[in-house]
Amino acid sequence: MSVDVKRLGVCINGKPIVRDIDLHISDGERVGLIGSSGSGKSMISKALLGLLPTNAQVSGSAMVGGIQVVEASEPVLASLRGRYVGTVFQNPASSLNPVLSVGKQIELPLKLHYDLDKVDRQARVARMLEKVGLDATIAKKYPSELSGGQQQRVGIATALITSPRLIIADEPTTALDSITQRRIVDLLVELVDKAGASMLFITHDFSVLSCATTRCYVLECGQIADSGQTAALLADPQANSTRKLVDAAHELTLQRK
Repeated sequence: MSVDVKRLGVCINGKPIVRDIDLHISDGERVGLIGSSGSGKSMISKALLGLLPTNAQVSGSAMVGGIQVVEASEPVLASLRGRYVGTVFQNPASSLNPVLSVGKQIELPLKLHYDLDKVDRQARVARMLEKVGLDATIAKKYPSELSGGQQQRVGIATALITSPRLIIADEPTTALDSITQRRIVDLLVELVDKAGASMLFITHDFSVLSCATTRCYVLECGQIADSGQTAALLADPQANSTRKLVDAAHELTLQRK
C-alpha cells in the first residue's frame, strides 16, 4: 500500500507541531521516519491513522492507499485501521489490554473486520503466534504474564493478523533491551517482506533504523530536514540534524558492547 503525504501540517490549539511534511512510501517499501524526542514523529503517524487529539487542526494532504485521510469521516478511518493498516506501538505493556488474554487480543481485529467463525479465528491466531515465534499455548495467558519481548511479539501478531497492506511501527523497540530489539526488528522486517506489505518505521535510533528500512526521512522541529537512502545517510551524514542522530547511534552502539 502506498502513502503520499504533501504539505501536511498539524497544529494543537493553534501551535504548529509539524509543518509542510512531504513523504512518500511506495507499495512494498520499508521507509523510516527518524528524529529526536519531541520532533513530531508520532504526530505524523497519528495523522495517518486519524487518531489526532480533538484539539488538533490538520492541513495538507495524506493519501493512504489512495484514500484521503485528512478530514476523513470516522467510518472511513475505522475501515482502514486494523484491516488495511496495522500498527505496532511503542510500549506493549501499555498498548496491550491487560484484561484480555493473548488469544482474544490477537483475535479482536478479525472479529471487527471479517465474518469468520470462532474455530477459523482461533486457527488463524495459532498460526500467527507460530509466525512470531510464540507457542500456541500462550494464547491463554495475559500480557502481565509475558516478558517484554513476548509482549511485543503479541503486538506484532495483533497488527498483522488481518494481513494489512501497510504497517506503522511507532518506536516498537524502545522499551526493549538491545538483544531483544534486534530480534524484534528482524522479525518485523521478515514478516512485512513475506506479506509484501509496506512499512513506516518510526524511531530516534539510526542503528535500529538501518536494520529496518532502505530509505528514510529525518525530522527536526516538526519539519523534514533530510532524506535519502538509510545506509548512505548513516555512512556519510551531511545535514547537521542527521549527523547528531548518527553520532548518538554510534555512542549507543559502543555503550551496548
